[in-house]
Amino acid sequence: MNTPLQKVAFLDRDGTLIFEPTDTKQIDSLEKLRILPRVISGLQSLLKQGYKLVMISNQDGLGTASFSEDAFQTVQKRLLHLFSRRGISFEKIFICPHVERDNCGCRKPSIGLLGDFLQTIYLDKNQSFVVGDRASDEEFAKNIGVRFIMAETNGTFPHIE
Repeated sequence: MNTPLQKVAFLDRDGTLIFEPTDTKQIDSLEKLRILPRVISGLQSLLKQGYKLVMISNQDGLGTASFSEDAFQTVQKRLLHLFSRRGISFEKIFICPHVERDNCGCRKPSIGLLGDFLQTIYLDKNQSFVVGDRASDEEFAKNIGVRFIMAETNGTFPHIE
């Protein structure tokens, strides 16, 4: 039996789906949570086209005194609720809590955070892609072997066909 290839949209969170403060780079309160323009309609369109949505994000220092797990989870749960109300759900969500100097194996552009996901899904590399706003997102796409779609930081979600 042939297993069908899966189209996956790997989506950076901060600066691509939601507004990222330029000072702290952390969305650590509900007051800071703002979904960027065209994100809702863009994600709905991708789902209608048969894409699985995967959120992936580096969250520097998550779980430390300066960026508590509770603050992050409060925002993340609200974000997912807002998406859910619009019919948007994510196949998987991967969050790296480390800072760059930790040299962990899960921080983008490494694909270590994806773990078994890439082993258990039959990824259609020709149709799958990464949407992000940084060079690390572009390198992440290269490391997976899929195309990269650049989003302007805190800009309008790109039109994807």
